Amino acid sequence: MGYSPFPHMMFFFQILCILGLVACGFFARRRGMLSAHGTNDLAHVALSLIYPALIFVSITQLSFADLRANLALPLLVMAIALVGFGLGLLSVRFLGSVHSDTARAFLFHCLVNNYLFLPLPLVLFRYGDHGVALLVFSSVGYELLLWSLGVMLFSRAERKRDQLKSLFSPPFVTLLFSLAVVAARDLFPWPEMPAWLSMAHDTLRSGLKSLGAATIALSMLVAGSRFAVLKFQTMLGWRIWFVSAIRLVAVPLVMIPFLARIPMDPAARGILTIIAVMPSAMVSVLFSERYGGDTDFIAGGLLLTHLWALVTVPLLLAWAF
Repeated sequence: MGYSPFPHMMFFFQILCILGLVACGFFARRRGMLSAHGTNDLAHVALSLIYPALIFVSITQLSFADLRANLALPLLVMAIALVGFGLGLLSVRFLGSVHSDTARAFLFHCLVNNYLFLPLPLVLFRYGDHGVALLVFSSVGYELLLWSLGVMLFSRAERKRDQLKSLFSPPFVTLLFSLAVVAARDLFPWPEMPAWLSMAHDTLRSGLKSLGAATIALSMLVAGSRFAVLKFQTMLGWRIWFVSAIRLVAVPLVMIPFLARIPMDPAARGILTIIAVMPSAMVSVLFSERYGGDTDFIAGGLLLTHLWALVTVPLLLAWAF
C-alpha cells in the first residue's frame, strides 16, 4: 500500500501548531511578560521536574517483553543520532573561526533531532497504538545520548568529576529508574493491590501524565522567548543553514537507504525512517538555557529546521515509503 498523503498534511499542520505555540513565547517576551531570568527559570523547571514526569509515564507504559523484543530500536536510533554527530564532526572544521560555544551548539543540532513529539502523530496514523509504544521505547536510545554526550557538549564544567555529576540529572536518573521499574514489575510476582492502593496508583500516574504533558508547551515558550531577542542576522548566517542541511538532508540520505537494507519488522523500519527525517529537537533550547551555550545559534537552527521541515519531510517520506 502506498504512503497516504494525509500524514504529510498532518505533519504540515503539526509544524504550524508548533510555530503558533512558539509565537506565544515570542509575544510574552516582547510584551515584557517573560524576562531573560524567567526564561532560564522555565527551562530549569522543565528539565528538573516536568520532563522527568514525561519520561517516567512513557517508559512505564511498556512491558518488559516489549523492551526485550525490540532491543534493536534504541540502538538504531542511537545510530541515527551518531551519524548526525559524525557528519557534524567532519563538518565542524569548515566552520572557520568560531567560539567553542557555537561549535558545541552546531554539534548538538547534528546529534539530536525531534525524536518523539513530532513523529508521534505520523506514527499513530500509520501504525496505531503499537507503533506509538515502539516509538516511545526507541526514544530510550536518544535519552541515553542526550543525557551523556549531549550534556557533555553543553556543560562548561572543566573537571571530569563535575562533568560526570552533570550526567546524573533528574531526567537521566528518571530514565534509569523507569527501566528498573518495568523490569521489577514484570519479572517478579507482586501481590494484587487493594482497591484503595490501585486507585491511588492510577491517580498518581494520571497526575504525572498531566505534568509531563507540559514539557512540549514549556519548550515552545522558552524557544519563543529566545526567538524574540534573536538577531535577524543570525538566521542569515551560513553556519545555521549548513547545520540545517546536515540535519534535514544529509542524515536522511544516509539513514533511509541504510535502514532499508536491515532485516526488521516493517513497522519498526517505518518508525525509524520517520525519526530520521525530523528537524532539530525543541529540547535543545532548554539545554542551552540550563547548561550554557550559544543560545542564539541554537534558537536560529531550531527555527530554520522547523520551517524547512515543511518541505523536506513530506518529500523524504514520499521517497522512503
